[in-house]
Amino acid sequence: MKRVLATLVLAIVLGPSVAMAHHGGVSFAYGPGTPVDTASPLTLPQGGFVLSGRVEQAEWRKFSWADPENKSSFTFSNIGISYGITPYLTASAFFPYNVKRQDTFGDNSGFGDIMLALQLGFNHDPKKGLTLNSQQDTAVVMEEAKKTYFALYGNVTLPTGRDSMQLGGEVDPGMQPGFGSPSYIVGFTAGRHIAGPLGLVFDTSYQIFTERDNFSFGNELRVNLASVWELYGKPGGFLSRIDGIFELNFLNIARDEEAGEKQRATGGNILYLSPGLRFTFPKLQNASVGILFKLPALKNLNEQDEQQGSEGLEKFRSIVTLSIYF
Repeated sequence: MKRVLATLVLAIVLGPSVAMAHHGGVSFAYGPGTPVDTASPLTLPQGGFVLSGRVEQAEWRKFSWADPENKSSFTFSNIGISYGITPYLTASAFFPYNVKRQDTFGDNSGFGDIMLALQLGFNHDPKKGLTLNSQQDTAVVMEEAKKTYFALYGNVTLPTGRDSMQLGGEVDPGMQPGFGSPSYIVGFTAGRHIAGPLGLVFDTSYQIFTERDNFSFGNELRVNLASVWELYGKPGGFLSRIDGIFELNFLNIARDEEAGEKQRATGGNILYLSPGLRFTFPKLQNASVGILFKLPALKNLNEQDEQQGSEGLEKFRSIVTLSIYF
């Protein structure tokens, strides 16, 4: 157990320093057969407990017009704790730490906004119809269950991270470790086995940002589709499974607003192509490691020539996750 916990700490602290302009994501997917960035509909067994860690890195493209104030890279990390209240209701809390780097001005780092989350899981069985998850519907691999799984989730972020005012009042809001005000997320996810070793997971969510000091970030709509393909399986082995993952991650960001006016050079649409892998180690406290690279393939940003350090203008994003089950 000490070795597993040490691995988790190292993954968080020493994750790749090589992904979201304003904030990093969290992972509601863990275990064999689940994606990385796309939320899984699977819930935990009653009394089940997961400790997770995630490191997300964005490396920004730099432009001569933004010299010498180009944003260079952002690192988002968090530790998550999830608990199965009932077989159909899972509660989670995520504790982030963010580092945002900018040429000339250096780094802004600190704890981000704590996120609290609830996930309600249910499923459809061709023989029984639609029901809330029971104990046998939890911690499963979807291709073994032959059901379609669904979940509704709701999250709230608390303004625990440092904002512009706490950093001296002259900081670009995008460089804040925290939002400065609460935000709210509602989402829906579904997943099922398709054929052979292939499973599909769909996820959509909407995040609403609230105003602080006459400023609010643009609301965000996300639509994700992930395919998960078992590449290797050896039940009972130290490495019991390797999954190949390919995700399509669409993000629509509304314009930021200040004093009631929509801001130029903010917001737009981005589609990421995201290949990855998931490794499962059942003998290490059911540990699961996910790796994903997000590449901006298509984008339509508002006043793109005036944006830098914004979603869609990164070289790439990398995500590494680790979860262990108790």
